[in-house]
Amino acid sequence: MSSVRCFQLVLVLMAGLVSLPGCSTGSGEEEFLIIPEGKADDFFSASAQEYVMEGTASVTLESSYAGATADERLARAKELIGYKHVVIEWFLNVYLIDKSDHDANEAYGGFKSIVKAGSYEDMNITEVSELTFDFTFQMIVGGTNDLMTLIPSQDVGDGKRKFTLQMGRVTNEEMDNLEMNDEWYRASKWSNFNPTGMDPQELEPIELTMWPETRSVDAWIDYNSLYADGRVSIDVHFGWDYHGEYHLKHSESFYNWLTGTMGFHSPVGSYAEYSRTAGPLTKTFTANGREVTAEIRLYWGKPGTDTDPDTGAGGIMLENDMRESFRSREVIIYSGHSGYLYGFALANWRVTDEGDLDDSEVADLEMPETYQLVVAEGCDTYAIGEAFWSNPAKPNHSNLDIVTTTSFSNASTPEVVKDVIKALVPRTGDHKPMTYGELLRDLDTNSSWFNTMYGVHGIDDNPKMHPYADLSATCRACSSASDCGGPGNQCSRLNDNEKVCTVFCTDDAGCPEGFACLQAAQGYYVTSKQCVPNTRSCIQGPVITGPTLIINEVLADPPMDLAGDANGDGVRSFTDDEFVELVNVSTEALDLSGFTISDGVRVRFTFPAGTTLAAGAVAVIFGGGDVGSFAVATTGLLFAADAGLGLTNTGDSVIVADAEGNVVDQMTFGSEGGQDRSLVRATDADPEATFIAHPITAFSPGVKSDGAEF
Repeated sequence: MSSVRCFQLVLVLMAGLVSLPGCSTGSGEEEFLIIPEGKADDFFSASAQEYVMEGTASVTLESSYAGATADERLARAKELIGYKHVVIEWFLNVYLIDKSDHDANEAYGGFKSIVKAGSYEDMNITEVSELTFDFTFQMIVGGTNDLMTLIPSQDVGDGKRKFTLQMGRVTNEEMDNLEMNDEWYRASKWSNFNPTGMDPQELEPIELTMWPETRSVDAWIDYNSLYADGRVSIDVHFGWDYHGEYHLKHSESFYNWLTGTMGFHSPVGSYAEYSRTAGPLTKTFTANGREVTAEIRLYWGKPGTDTDPDTGAGGIMLENDMRESFRSREVIIYSGHSGYLYGFALANWRVTDEGDLDDSEVADLEMPETYQLVVAEGCDTYAIGEAFWSNPAKPNHSNLDIVTTTSFSNASTPEVVKDVIKALVPRTGDHKPMTYGELLRDLDTNSSWFNTMYGVHGIDDNPKMHPYADLSATCRACSSASDCGGPGNQCSRLNDNEKVCTVFCTDDAGCPEGFACLQAAQGYYVTSKQCVPNTRSCIQGPVITGPTLIINEVLADPPMDLAGDANGDGVRSFTDDEFVELVNVSTEALDLSGFTISDGVRVRFTFPAGTTLAAGAVAVIFGGGDVGSFAVATTGLLFAADAGLGLTNTGDSVIVADAEGNVVDQMTFGSEGGQDRSLVRATDADPEATFIAHPITAFSPGVKSDGAEF
């Protein structure tokens, strides 16, 4: 399978080691010392980084649209833009992705990076002429930490660089050919694309600007959701392999490891007797004081059986088994060959078209609305993370984590599968939860000669506080960790006079109100983060101030035509007329300098220095436009984002954070955000009120729902 066969990656931060003065309790247990903010020389690392790539492209309608109505031409332009997005994505990926020595275009590009698809709802579509439309687009790329220095590019300031991407000139007729297994990009001219030596008339260059994406923070696997019913179901699928029949070798090695080292009970006497219908291997363990039973089922192409990978019938069976896994299991692990847009290769693709579950099929999988963990272990699986977010059972990036790769993976070992199992099931003793930072670090060390760059999608809604933490023990006086309860708690020294119980965390968002997540040193090293009172004293107690700034109204889908001209500049825009309305519900003026507004992808707007919002006042941030041309009936503050707010009509999040990155307020919406109407609090400026569709008009930026001033 070509190495160009591979598809978001949300990356986590892993705490580094920091040299600090050590101290000891004298009892043999090194003391945890809470470090005041700004006093530690932090170092965080990850094996990869996400980047935003933005550009402008065009589509040209067929001559038959000359004389068509404006609505007909715009509708066709939108259709072509969807196809053109695939074109841009394909050629950008061919340039960025690493090649192997058997690829015909091995010498072209190759930066250990891969593309995630975008959405044309982020675009500003402009009619250039009767048949030509321009549109802006953004794509997210996962790559090495130094990608911006590797790609030949020009510094354009503000931390951004610009480069020219050479694309093939694909006709409208070609773009329309996306029939599965016969897509236009499978043709040799495009699948092994290399612009060197091609006729310039066959090429379409576009300029792209790139900059680093804001990183997500580390978090735990959602163990409490996985273990809620006292059992965790895990299906492992080994894809067909052409190197050395690793689907047979790895499935046998893994089976023997489960029944031997890990102590699982098998329903049959040996690997040779095991089949897809044999039932699960089982083991019972203790997690946070309660029993949990792990059930693991194995699937692979077994010659001469109903899953023979060299037959169409076997391929269909393997694919059906995997579909059932996504429908009914909590953890789904795939280990095998993959590639950009090609998903999971379960059968021998050299002899049958059956037995492959491609990215394009993921949106239609039957999946539960409950939490699941998917591990896509194969070459370049990064982009499949985005495909899962199109599944209606997983709206707003919720109830799903997907571990993927950003480059080649090591097909010669099943160690990645074992590492994931060890994060879920202990070999001996009680279960000890792992953060994704710890797990991904383990996965990255399995191939010293590959830079696989594992990452996880969907981490932003995962627990930022240890899943087994006992909050009732917080601030209890202690002399050692045993005084504080379970594995989620630690005995920490806050100051010279206080040594108290704290809980493990990765971010302030995981701590109770009035607490902050600070680094803790043990001996000479920073080893964890702990939730402690924001006063740094349990005697004084935390200061809880309540909400100060809230999201009051959000418009993600401006109505069509001038009815959607929310900013009043006389032009309806997909992007410029989106807005977020904020209200200062405190009794004092609020300094918004450095505050940010993000969607579910990245930071979209940062308040300029010196911005002050009076008590009870309102601020409206539009997706774009010239503030001087806005006609909005408000006495509040008005702003315009430089590159749009990026709100997706089918569902997204809005997060407001202060200058230090602490979340001040956030809201999430689904398809209700795409109904040509804003979402507004049922009672304006009430932090406890829920969001509803605007009850009176399509929107009311800068004023209350009934038109009254704040």
